[in-house]
Amino acid sequence: MAGETQNYHETRNPITQTADYSQVTLSTTSKSIMSVTADLPGSPLQVPVQGYWQIGKKWHIRLFGKATTGTTPGNLTIEVRYQTGTAVTDAGGTILATSGAVAMGASKTNASWFMDVTIESRAQIGTASGLFAKGYFITDPTTGLVASTATPIFIPTTAAAAVNVDTTLASYINVQWKRSGSTAETVTVQDVQVNAIT
Repeated sequence: MAGETQNYHETRNPITQTADYSQVTLSTTSKSIMSVTADLPGSPLQVPVQGYWQIGKKWHIRLFGKATTGTTPGNLTIEVRYQTGTAVTDAGGTILATSGAVAMGASKTNASWFMDVTIESRAQIGTASGLFAKGYFITDPTTGLVASTATPIFIPTTAAAAVNVDTTLASYINVQWKRSGSTAETVTVQDVQVNAIT
């Protein structure tokens, strides 16, 4: 009908995942939970073109994986980041949303976890355009990866708001974790889904 806006559901190439993503050893600084070298070129978290984040564009990201902790893991913090350029760096880019620091259980092996995140554009494409990110993290309370009273973990815990970033450039959405303890915790992404829902 004349005058109506045409909308469509974006189709992305299938993710050609044949195995788990590379295991990542956590640190006290933020680390991408999907390897920044082998896994990310052509990653499902890579924005397909420059100037992609038109107002109203929204991604729904689901991640499933496993984590192992040492004897003093400390607290877990989860971040959703926006990074520009052609490569992703640990602790790089702009944090769109971050969880609170939640105590991790000690000496856990291959504990399953699940994350559900959405990112949406709330401004026209530009050098300082708002992206709004929110989500949650859950783990089975019987594993003790985090205390049963702490799950789900909301991202962010409070004060959700759009964050201005440069959406004119090639970019990545990047999920990063860090721990505050002194032992070698690891995380492995086993499945990732990205759905452009508007």
